[in-house]
Amino acid sequence: MATTDGLDNPAVSRSSELEDFILWNAQQFAFPPSEWEAKTFAEVLLLPRVEVTRPPKHDLLAVGMMPHDCHANCAAQEANDPDGESRHVWGWLINGSDLILHSVVEIRGQWLCMTPQHREGPARFNFIPDAAIEWRNADNGKEPFRGGVQVPQGLRSDPEQHVRMWERFRDLVASGMPVAEARQLVDDTLGAELRQMSQLIPVSGDCSIR
Repeated sequence: MATTDGLDNPAVSRSSELEDFILWNAQQFAFPPSEWEAKTFAEVLLLPRVEVTRPPKHDLLAVGMMPHDCHANCAAQEANDPDGESRHVWGWLINGSDLILHSVVEIRGQWLCMTPQHREGPARFNFIPDAAIEWRNADNGKEPFRGGVQVPQGLRSDPEQHVRMWERFRDLVASGMPVAEARQLVDDTLGAELRQMSQLIPVSGDCSIR
């Protein structure tokens, strides 16, 4: 039986989920700049870094890990490890010139990302564990706080540029452009400008910035 609304079409459903994620993700980095963000960004850059390995996406999906749900995935890994050797660690993924709130696990000295991505990411990446983050009970479950302030999804080196990117993306979508195309256009223009700014390139075994 043919459908007209796409609700019974898995491909349409997956597309809608991805578009919802793109919209949510773009908006998460459009919050106003603050003194707290700038101060925290500088503090985090001084913390030691580790190299994390990301297993293949199909392996993570096969064991029940959910795309882009890193905190829940790592909490489940720690809770369900029969040997009790998995440790859930939260902190910051280094992404160009920005820091992304993220969770990984440490198992016998090996650092692993348990979270599959909609878009394939690098097999290895640098991560900054942050013991100053604490999880508190909130209306929607547990939420991360640092220094008494609820932690956003990321810390930005150039908040104003992210706000411009969000406003441009929002205007393109409102004009009728498909979400994925709007994201790509913004990434190719304003995103390219952001990538030309200073990158947070880590040095193995060091916490210095180049």
